[in-house]
Amino acid sequence: MELKEAIQIVKQRFQTDVERINAEREVIEKYGRMFHPNNLDNLTAGDFKEFLLIKNNKHWKGIHRQGNMITQDMEKLKSALKLLLDETKPIKERLEKILPKNKPPMIKGLGRAVITPILMVVYPDKYCVYNSIVENGMKKFGIFPNFKNESFAERYVKINEIIRDLAKQNSLSLWQIDEVWWLATTDTLPLEEKQTEDVEEGSFSAELESQLEDLIVSKWDSIPEFKDLEILQEDGEYIGQQYDTREVGRIDLLCRNKKTGAFVVVELKRGRESDKVVGQVLRYIGWVKEHLAKPGQDVYGIIITFEGDPDPKLKYALNPISDLVKLKFYRISITIS
Repeated sequence: MELKEAIQIVKQRFQTDVERINAEREVIEKYGRMFHPNNLDNLTAGDFKEFLLIKNNKHWKGIHRQGNMITQDMEKLKSALKLLLDETKPIKERLEKILPKNKPPMIKGLGRAVITPILMVVYPDKYCVYNSIVENGMKKFGIFPNFKNESFAERYVKINEIIRDLAKQNSLSLWQIDEVWWLATTDTLPLEEKQTEDVEEGSFSAELESQLEDLIVSKWDSIPEFKDLEILQEDGEYIGQQYDTREVGRIDLLCRNKKTGAFVVVELKRGRESDKVVGQVLRYIGWVKEHLAKPGQDVYGIIITFEGDPDPKLKYALNPISDLVKLKFYRISITIS
C-alpha cells in the first residue's frame, strides 16, 4: 500500500463513518479537559488508567499495560504532566526532562506511547502521536528521517513537523492522520480491532495469567528471578511487552539479559496445552535469532506457569531442550483478616 492510498482510505472513513467522527470529538473533548494543566491537581489514578484503555481512548491499544506502574506516585506523575503540558517552555526542553537521553525516564513506564497521546488530546492541532506504530508506518512509507544519535526530544520535534505538514496538506487532523500508520503495519484501523483488555475465559490459572503479565511488569525490579533481565524499552515505552513479531505472533515479554546480552523470550502458559506453548516459544526464539540477535548472541526462553498446574506433559516436553527453555512457577497467596 502506498502512502497516498492509505491517506485516501482514512479520509473516506472520516467522511462517512459517524462512529469515527464522534470518537475523535468525544475523546479530545473529555480527556483534553481532564489533562488540561488547569485540572491536573484533580487527576486521580483511576482517571489516568481509564484513559489508557482502548475502549475509552478509542485509538491507542496496549498503552494500559504500564498503568499501575505509572500511577504508583500520583503527585510525581502530576508534576511530570504539568511539565509536559507547560506551553511556556519549548516542547524539546520539556521532553528532554521527562525522557532524558541515556537515562531512566522521569516516571517509570511513562514513555512516548503514553506521553504523545496526552499531548494530542490537550493540544490536538499542535502535537502528533509518536510511538512504534507511527515509526514503523513512516518507515514503510519511506518518510521516516535518517536519525543517527538524536535524543527522543530531538526526534519528536522533527517527526511532529513532518506529520503536521502532511496532515495540513491532506486536510486531516492529527488524530485522523494517526490512523494512516496503522494501515502500513496492520490490516485494520483502531476502531475495528476486536481484541480487548478483558481477562480471558477459562481455567482459574488462565484468568490469573491474563492479569499476571501486567503485575509482573509493574513489580519487575522486586522479583529476584528477573534481577538480571530487563524488558526491552525504547524512549520509555516498554516495547518488549506483547512484542509484535508480525510473523509468528506476539511475545508476552521480550527481554535482554543485562550480564550476558542474550535475548530472553518470556511466555505465560495461560492454560494452553504444553505442546502448543512449547512450540510457540521455540518459534519465538527462532524468529528473534533471525531478526534481532547478532551473530553469536544467545537467545533462550522461559515459560511461567501456575504452581498448581496439573499438566505433567510440560516437564517432559522441556527435558530435551532444558538448556534452551526453562520452566518457572508462580504461586498466589491471599490473606483475609
